[in-house]
Amino acid sequence: MQSRKCRIRLYPQYENLLSLETFIRACPLLSEESRHRAVLIATEYFDNIISHSKCLNFLPVSIVVSSNAVIRLRLSYSSVNFNEMVSGHMTASPHFDIPSGRYRGLGLRMCRNLSRHIEYKKGLFRHHIIIKL
Repeated sequence: MQSRKCRIRLYPQYENLLSLETFIRACPLLSEESRHRAVLIATEYFDNIISHSKCLNFLPVSIVVSSNAVIRLRLSYSSVNFNEMVSGHMTASPHFDIPSGRYRGLGLRMCRNLSRHIEYKKGLFRHHIIIKL
């Protein structure tokens, strides 16, 4: 089976979260159920890239949805602290953060529960988060 893809490139800025949601909702490769999961996962990771990555804002994040027997969602971006994202994925646990007055650590756990598999690949210039739905 030939792979099919939907692609978008967005700068890591909060105002692009709506564009990301619109892109995922319009992707014809996704079923209704996988579309909802993809929106939640993609926006959580994109938000984390904006909030926690030390990335260069002038370099866009590439988001690709592909279908080749399995639906994959790939976010590729440049960052100098990618290892922290990987570490956060492995150690995130829900807790109340007093300084922010918010519960933290729920997003990555939610992503793990909504996906079949999440893989992190560190590259020389761009890093990849690959989610199998």
